[in-house]
Amino acid sequence: MGFLSVLSAVLAFRTVPTTIFITVIYAAVFSTLLITDQLPSVPKHTRGLDFQQAYRDLHQVAARPHPFNSHANVLVRSYILNRVKDIASSYDHVSVDFDLSSNASWASGLLSTNPYAVYYESDNVLVKVEGSDEEYQESGGLLLSAHWDSVSTAPGATDDGMGVVTLLSMVKYFAENRPSRTVVFNINNGEEDGLNGAHVFMEHPWVNNTDTFLNLEGAAAGGRPLLFRTTSRAPLASWSTSRPHANVITADAFSRGVIRSGTDYSVYEQAGLKGLDFAFYRGRSRYHTKYDSIPGMSSDESKNALWAMMEGTLSSSLVLANDVKGKTRTESVGQGSEPVYFDLFGAVMVVFTFQTLQIVNIILLTVGPVILLMLVYFEHIIRVTSRIRSGYYRTANGDTHRESFVAHASAKITHIFKGFWVWSKFWIALLLGVGFQILLVVGYAKLNPFVIHTHPWLVFASTLSLAYLTTILALTFPLTKHGVVPAPEQQKLSILLHQYVLTWVLLVYTTSAVALGGTYFITAWNAVVLLGAILACVEGMAGARGYEDEEEIGRQRRQVRGVHYDAVDTAENGHHDSENGDQSVGVIEETEPTEITPLIAQNGRPTPSGEEQGAIGWWIAQLLVVVPLPVILVSHIAVILLLAMNQTLIDGASPSGVYAAVSMLALLIVFPLAPFSMNMHRWLNSVILIIFILSTLYTYLAFPFSQETPLKVYFAQSVDLDTSRVVTALAGPRQFLSTAIIPRFPSAFDQPINCTNAPDKLGLQTCKWEVGDAFVPSPGKNKRHYGQGPTSSLEKWVTTSIKRTGSNSARIKVQGLNTRSCTLEFSGKRVKRFSLSGDGGKGLQGGSEVPEDGLEQIRLWSRDWEKEFEVDVDFAGSEDEKATGRVSCGWAEYESATVGGGRTGGKIPSLEEVLLFLPEWAVVTKSSAALFDAGWEFEV
Repeated sequence: MGFLSVLSAVLAFRTVPTTIFITVIYAAVFSTLLITDQLPSVPKHTRGLDFQQAYRDLHQVAARPHPFNSHANVLVRSYILNRVKDIASSYDHVSVDFDLSSNASWASGLLSTNPYAVYYESDNVLVKVEGSDEEYQESGGLLLSAHWDSVSTAPGATDDGMGVVTLLSMVKYFAENRPSRTVVFNINNGEEDGLNGAHVFMEHPWVNNTDTFLNLEGAAAGGRPLLFRTTSRAPLASWSTSRPHANVITADAFSRGVIRSGTDYSVYEQAGLKGLDFAFYRGRSRYHTKYDSIPGMSSDESKNALWAMMEGTLSSSLVLANDVKGKTRTESVGQGSEPVYFDLFGAVMVVFTFQTLQIVNIILLTVGPVILLMLVYFEHIIRVTSRIRSGYYRTANGDTHRESFVAHASAKITHIFKGFWVWSKFWIALLLGVGFQILLVVGYAKLNPFVIHTHPWLVFASTLSLAYLTTILALTFPLTKHGVVPAPEQQKLSILLHQYVLTWVLLVYTTSAVALGGTYFITAWNAVVLLGAILACVEGMAGARGYEDEEEIGRQRRQVRGVHYDAVDTAENGHHDSENGDQSVGVIEETEPTEITPLIAQNGRPTPSGEEQGAIGWWIAQLLVVVPLPVILVSHIAVILLLAMNQTLIDGASPSGVYAAVSMLALLIVFPLAPFSMNMHRWLNSVILIIFILSTLYTYLAFPFSQETPLKVYFAQSVDLDTSRVVTALAGPRQFLSTAIIPRFPSAFDQPINCTNAPDKLGLQTCKWEVGDAFVPSPGKNKRHYGQGPTSSLEKWVTTSIKRTGSNSARIKVQGLNTRSCTLEFSGKRVKRFSLSGDGGKGLQGGSEVPEDGLEQIRLWSRDWEKEFEVDVDFAGSEDEKATGRVSCGWAEYESATVGGGRTGGKIPSLEEVLLFLPEWAVVTKSSAALFDAGWEFEV
């Protein structure tokens, strides 16, 4: 075998080299991405942070559930307060303010059909580390924020215990390493019940010391924390962690309402501060459950997750707190100044403005088509000229004269259909890909919608392999009669041109209609396909091998120096390699000499019809340009979205929406290889077919939940003080709730179960049943015990009085036993104004207004236990119409949550029953701020 044969076998655009190169590229991208996506281990040197102390702090903060309305919350507050006071006592530039004076009222949920207002009294723990630069001591400082309260059903190790202990570490760090700018720490309470601690901090004078913030949050339970969003580009200059993890697509999801939850970031942004939101986002099945705890994670996982948050916070805070030149404060002004950002393999952050993205898009949309049209035209002219010089058309005409009319017509029709297929098969492949993905999505949504909850990677493998197979099926059909792809370079150029048209159309849409920074990957895809198409055109103009179709090759075999003659292919001089689908042909024997035989014998070896064609080298450059970058960019997005969305179905997300997003990402990852797909080896295709069959069958049939990835059900209980009826409610998927879960509970035996669609969780159902005396809850601090029936003492749980103070106004007083939370609900006339006795007459917080139709609810939160709330309300609507509603208070304490501290007698037997009898693949979480409430109906 000669050198050219070896070189051709290794580097020519043929089946084996192409398959190897593409397999290596995808394997390298996927493996590198998955390796770099792992949590970093805690290093020996923790950059001046006391990691061991932070881990000890976490055991105290996340020892048990500690919602705002619990005495365990007070224990955590006392621990945090003592820790920061101990630090501050050694440093004159560190101040602590236990804020027991601020209060605030504001309206919320204004865009919903159930608008409400909140009154909240602060007990935030605030720390101020005064900066060394006098210019930035009273203004221009940094706000660091996290909340210490958890929900009632979770100890809150990641939500937000890790954020809190990180701030305690930062207090110590900045006390020892005084920053240039003042740093204020808002270690706040009440975030879980409506971002209350952040709202009331806006009333504190220390807010005036800051202009930039970093908020630490846990929107899930563990894993690698992510830069959720940023207000603007300037603060992003601080995001210089050793392993950055960020993508603008999460900010786009917040801005478009795809993510419906909120963090304290929203409050600070609304107040005009600039900053960042840093949060955990994986493991939604453990979020707000007993598994959001230190025992709920392995020792290494909890330590590594904590260190990831500490390291990211330290890196960003050092830049923000020592930025005397204002680099992180100087903002671009005007439309399009919003940042576009993403990380690459956790090694580098890419940041630019949306305006820059739009400018690049416009250049690509206008200049790209012009350049490509010119090159395609020149490539066509050069190829036609080459054929004329070689006598290709004269040969074709000579063949035509010797053919019969039927044969000639048949050849023409075949040629037309071949041309149509060449120029349409890319779009057919696209339609096939989309169509089969739709069928796959429908199959998942109908047969096993929750399987992605536990098996996201198998679902992704199913969609990815299907996308590959549909692409290969269309783009490699038909092969030649010898089993090889005809004119591979010409087909590659054709598909590149069609792929460019697709990306150009997508770019038009994202530039004009979508206007989101998260579409940056479309820009990159269009740019690399343009460059790849340019290289392919240049290759064609250079006359690279592989642009001839089968008919042209056949004519070349009978053409010597422009003279046509017949040659005989001797079977004994050739052999057929059936394994590779290639035919290697021996020498071509000439016929007996005639008057047209050349005088000099021709020993040249033409291209055998069964041998693969393909130029050497050109395709490699095009492959490296076209495939890796879009695959890398989309794969990064896929990992974030897959692990953020896979467990949201139990929160009410649409199965079709989740699976459609996964399918779309799979198509976007596979489609960049389309120009080279015709040379993929059939053995690889067979392996991927097996992967598709096995992964799809398994995910269609597998049980969707496990102890490691449990189903969440939502608990609530309500006591009607007018009738002494106690009703338990559970919300969850209808496929499991009423058939596999509720029948396990003794309190539901022989009870009528009423199941309806959950009003606040789309796709879920709520089932309610009345419970007996043994399951009546207790607020604590009274003499009620298990097994006792309802007595007159229930009336003491909530005391209230309602009086008219005018033709359309009233004064409502309410006080709850052993609680800090009460609620006023209005089912008839809504409230257009309200005020509380003792709030100083401040009215609603700046920027907050009561909607025109009025409020349906007023939520009241006190820093003190058993406070009597006095609320004056003005009603909307007719003066003659009576106002109706419900006055209630809520509780969140139960026995198993107060082991070791915070116990005052609060009991919720129905919740203990749920915890005891739930199957191992399910876990309970709270449905609302109160685990149970009790109230009175009113009419005034």
